[in-house]
Amino acid sequence: MDEASQAQQSSLSLTQIWSGRAGDFHPPLFYVLAHFWLQFGRSETWLRLLPVSFGILNIIALYFFAKHIHPRLGLPAAFLLAINPFHIYYSQEFRMYSLLTFLGTLSMPAFYKKHWSLFLLNALLLYTHYAGIILILAQFVYVIVFDRKYLRTSTFHFLLSVALFLPWLPQFFAQFQSGTGIDTYLPGWRNLLTLSPLKAIPLILFKFVAGRIDLLPRWIYAVYIVFVLAVTAAGVVLARGKRRLLYTWLGVPIVASLVISFVIPQTQPFRLIFTLPALVLLLAEAVLRWPRTFLTLLIYIAIVGNYTYFTRPRLQREQWRQALEFIRIQPAPMVVKFPGAFAPMTWYAPDLPVITASSFPTAKLSDFYLFQYLTGLTDPQYKIDSQIQASGYTLQKRYNFEGVGFIDYYHK
Repeated sequence: MDEASQAQQSSLSLTQIWSGRAGDFHPPLFYVLAHFWLQFGRSETWLRLLPVSFGILNIIALYFFAKHIHPRLGLPAAFLLAINPFHIYYSQEFRMYSLLTFLGTLSMPAFYKKHWSLFLLNALLLYTHYAGIILILAQFVYVIVFDRKYLRTSTFHFLLSVALFLPWLPQFFAQFQSGTGIDTYLPGWRNLLTLSPLKAIPLILFKFVAGRIDLLPRWIYAVYIVFVLAVTAAGVVLARGKRRLLYTWLGVPIVASLVISFVIPQTQPFRLIFTLPALVLLLAEAVLRWPRTFLTLLIYIAIVGNYTYFTRPRLQREQWRQALEFIRIQPAPMVVKFPGAFAPMTWYAPDLPVITASSFPTAKLSDFYLFQYLTGLTDPQYKIDSQIQASGYTLQKRYNFEGVGFIDYYHK
């Protein structure tokens, strides 16, 4: 869904990308890069090569930063990031998250080395994802707590980044304003788009290490979470020098995101993926200290996470292409519980008719497919289903496509 929307929005002209992406709530940098990428191909494989490229660059960037921390840290850090299931997944997704992570991995060394490029990297972060401001906040916290003599220079870099971001501010406020009315047509969005504070920290750390898997017994969750929290807690106590930077990089964004979520629900592991390299560096340090124990355990976790992801269709991308190919073979209008057609419908099957639930009463249909996708957001009480059945339609069959969910075939 999100990838198809990304592809559609990136297909717009550069002028439209800057000012005309209705319903989108992201800054434009990745859309601009994807716009030019789309000029050379539109296949799924080609599109995903763009984030894969940033994922590879992120591994290289982390290698050199790790060597700066410790001469022997580069290889274990790069290796752990290369096999990390969470990093692999989002390096294959045609979205801005691998670019966000890469820029974060460049920004923190520039910040620590007090390099002039910091203001430019932070501006690029802001133009990639609004969560970039949280990483800049982490840098400020580090300066105030550990390096106050750098406060004036850090403030100057921040102001330069803001100055570069000023041209986008009108669009940011327009996006924010349009998002304030989202409750009217997506009544369940707050519950689905954020984690509760009690779950957030352990789940974020678990996902960062084990990936998107959610089919394991609870006791394995507990073991993983205790392991990561123990390493993190030990590091906080023992933090010195460069390690302080790593814990600030990891901890401040997570805490800040939880605080912000009380106003704007948005706490999800993938939105904080730019802190993943910090955790990987901390785990790589543990590998240097206790190589047999930690390396064996981390490789085992990566094997389980990657195997589960690659062998369980439910954890992979949504099967929109397969669902729409099925409907093309057995054609009937598609009805959606959404203000308009879902992005994959117009990307994969622009010729197939789509009817919104609001216009359904006026449509004279003998049969149709009702998509239950995002029902938890748009129709959590299934009122539309009740209206359909009250209109004399009978549910003939229910189909299920991974990620897309149930597609109900109605006939009258």
